[in-house]
Amino acid sequence: MASVTVYDAVIPTFTKGLKTFDHILTKAEEHAKANNVDVNTYPEARLVEDQLPLTFQVQNATKTVKTNISRLTGVELEPYENTEKTIADLHKRIKDALDLLSKVDAATVNAKADSQVDLPIFGGKTLKVTAKEAALSHGVPNFFFHLNAGYAILRSKGVPVGKADYLGSFVAQ
Repeated sequence: MASVTVYDAVIPTFTKGLKTFDHILTKAEEHAKANNVDVNTYPEARLVEDQLPLTFQVQNATKTVKTNISRLTGVELEPYENTEKTIADLHKRIKDALDLLSKVDAATVNAKADSQVDLPIFGGKTLKVTAKEAALSHGVPNFFFHLNAGYAILRSKGVPVGKADYLGSFVAQ
């Protein structure tokens, strides 16, 4: 039986998750149109007052993708500017991250997986870990945290998204 590589575990997971995020944003657009709601009220929507909004959830999910691409390839990438304000802006940010993912070379990722990287953690500390550990123990869980938060924000605003919308990109071939 073939083993699962770091590339196999991380890059397709991020790709499918971003496709899910894009899909639920499209569902939000459809819901807004059908219910005469300004779709651009959604980017600043949040579950509770002290939570960061939908815009931040997309920004952090895509930032997580870009950070982990850098760690897993050894190529420094320019940080995002975080200027998104509209649903169209959020779609574009996701598309940009998907474009980056489509260019990631599996052999490079798997060769760099054991490289040492810095992993900033809470409290201002930084751990020295492998790129693989950073991606699997922090990158993927952090990505899903923000994807789930974005899903929950839109659901709380009445957008009719469900389990099939969330999992569809993961099980579709």
